[in-house]
Amino acid sequence: MKLVLRAIFLLLAIGGTILWMLSHEDRYIYFPEREIVQTPAGVGLSFRDIWFTTSDGVKLHGWYMPHAHARYTLLHLHGNAGNISQRLAQYRRWHAMGLSVFAFDYRGYGASEGTPSEEGLHSDAVAAWSLLQNPGYAAADNIIIAGRSLGCAVAARLAGEVNPVGLALEAPFTSLPDMAEAAYPWLPLRHFVRSRLDTEAAVRSQHAPLLLISAADDEIIPHEMADQIFAAANPPKLRGNLAGGHNDFDVKSESRYFTLWLQWLNKLPEKQSAPGQWVSREPNTLL
Repeated sequence: MKLVLRAIFLLLAIGGTILWMLSHEDRYIYFPEREIVQTPAGVGLSFRDIWFTTSDGVKLHGWYMPHAHARYTLLHLHGNAGNISQRLAQYRRWHAMGLSVFAFDYRGYGASEGTPSEEGLHSDAVAAWSLLQNPGYAAADNIIIAGRSLGCAVAARLAGEVNPVGLALEAPFTSLPDMAEAAYPWLPLRHFVRSRLDTEAAVRSQHAPLLLISAADDEIIPHEMADQIFAAANPPKLRGNLAGGHNDFDVKSESRYFTLWLQWLNKLPEKQSAPGQWVSREPNTLL
């Protein structure tokens, strides 16, 4: 009898945990911060404050950091925590590669209005892409979409709907159900989560040249997820696996990070053309 009661209590506890997590699902996905801790000027970058509005009326904030001789403009879709003011080192690296950079905060992050959600983030990305089509943005017809972590799912989905010159994914995960199973293997969450954030499915439907960089010591995302995404992606594509953790691989492997990006950039067309066939994997080259 005691065993039966214990089993009942255990099932009730598990069921209650699942119901709580599902009813507060977005709290486990998005970790926005409102405070802008510094601007690009703090790292020596000139910039313009940009305000724009999504199709559903949400006002968003971003920074446009132009490069005087830009071949490409990079549209950045950041990860699930913080805001753009905590990613200035990334923007400075890309600027040093000769790229103009447009970074913005999703709804609910930084100075942007609203509350984050999967469809909301997609609407935000579409609005940012549309903004960059306007005069006044360098290399507006040569836009690279770049995502990191959660932003990879947003970036890959956007790339399948528009015409970027390239798609860069850094520390990507396959899908939210896969991540739910990896993070909580004792709970059947993957069968109930509403959000999909399916990077793997999205890369199958886009044909821009792909750069995929993973962290060899990633403590958050299982290493095999990057391999699955790379295998699912259409050519042309380049793969790198750099020493470092989820949030610092570009710092610990900065030299190799620059090399991979420049190798990829030098293969990109000036304007989008028919997909090529080059495929390159360099997962074991670590600096």
